Amino acid sequence: TCQMVESSPRCIPNKPSCKDLRCLKGTTCQMVEGWPTCVANKPSCNDLHCPSGTTCKMVEASPRCVPINPSCNDVHCPKGTRCEMVETSPRCLPVLQPPLVCHVLGRW
Repeated sequence: TCQMVESSPRCIPNKPSCKDLRCLKGTTCQMVEGWPTCVANKPSCNDLHCPSGTTCKMVEASPRCVPINPSCNDVHCPKGTRCEMVETSPRCLPVLQPPLVCHVLGRW
């Protein structure tokens, strides 16, 4: 670009921008330290098509298809835990053991 520098016209290089860079699919141009750079897109629910009866939710920064109305019927909990609904979501929680009852000298 032509600019006046100390009362003289000079050709000055244009600052690079994302207009000058084509990125591959799955990446987006972002300015990094003044340079256009292709960076990987963060996965989102916009990238995932879920089957009927499910919806997309972000789980640990990854999009996942989950049942629209999740219930404990959809969850298999490991041994020592049981499913309980917590804030409309099924969760595997530890099974609490009942307190031990002792029989001492004819009394409970």
